[in-house]
Amino acid sequence: MSDREALLAAIRCAPDDDLPRLVYADWLEENGESMPPEERSSARDRAEFIRAQIEACRAEPYSPAARAAAQRASRRLTPANREAWTAHLRDKILDAAFERGFIERITVDAAVFPRDAQALFEAEPIRALRLTRPNPRFADWEVLLEPCFEPSCLRQIAALDVRNVELPFSDCEKLAEAPALTGLITLALGGNPLFPQWVRGVLESQSWPRLTGLDLAEIANLGPAIADGFRGADHRRFKSIDLSGIGFRSGDLKRALSQACVAELEELRVRWDGNAARLGSLTHLELGWVIPWERLRFLDLDGQGIGPEGVREIVRHDRTADLRWLGLARNQLGLDSVRMLTEDSHLRLFYLDVRDNGLGPREGHALQRRYPEAVVVI
Repeated sequence: MSDREALLAAIRCAPDDDLPRLVYADWLEENGESMPPEERSSARDRAEFIRAQIEACRAEPYSPAARAAAQRASRRLTPANREAWTAHLRDKILDAAFERGFIERITVDAAVFPRDAQALFEAEPIRALRLTRPNPRFADWEVLLEPCFEPSCLRQIAALDVRNVELPFSDCEKLAEAPALTGLITLALGGNPLFPQWVRGVLESQSWPRLTGLDLAEIANLGPAIADGFRGADHRRFKSIDLSGIGFRSGDLKRALSQACVAELEELRVRWDGNAARLGSLTHLELGWVIPWERLRFLDLDGQGIGPEGVREIVRHDRTADLRWLGLARNQLGLDSVRMLTEDSHLRLFYLDVRDNGLGPREGHALQRRYPEAVVVI
């Protein structure tokens, strides 16, 4: 085994460890001239790309330092470099995303993934998998998902994304029972016609004991099941939850967000795509006493219609001090909300989205002055 092969094997064996990746970056820089011509030209770029992505990952999330490192990495990921660095997987994947310098996220066709799974996981330190398939209601034949849950190499993934694949009840059962998926940390189920009873049952069950991230977005009828399921999920500690597009009654959402399983949330998404005739579940609630603020860093309230009263709740509570990413698009804010957001407070934002609130450049400049470290989207 060559030095390069040994380094790459070490990266695959310890995907959470940055050290082998940084050693490989040094190796690339020192040995680039001896590499094959098709790799030689991009060796230095790859070394800098690895270092920049690791720096972005280590920086405070959403911070200027994280953004600057990510931009440096992006400049190295030219179309030519991306082509070169993904060529060995080209016929096996639909898309790939790099994290900490290597392909960690892949999107695959469920029809061929069982055939290619072992080769994919032997090639890269893959940690996240997204499965896609044609909609069974419109396709000439149905691509089964169950075989995709069986390969033993799936034990190394931390995240599984099966959004919008028309997941049937039988596949839901197989997914929850798959031995290779018991180590999942993040699971995205959004956009599927899930049975509320199954969602409640799996929240209360011992399936995926390490699960801390859950996406149930755009499954409109899940409100009561989530409220009941969270109450029976004291053994879980979620860090990230996406409840966007779910038609909660205000009481159900308040009950859901008061449970122990979400007390340590770091990211909460409750985007609502209704209109003035269908206000969001948070519209008439006191956010300061509903949102679990203790560790929250990311909050997306897009479309909830919280208005100035909601902004006042966010600004006045000391518990929102750790918030760094705040989405307030389509919330009927107005000038009073801008005034409150620009007043002296404990808020230190790195990202603020106030689109579609009737605000203009003057308000945008005021918000940018108040949050000089932030990306302000108006």
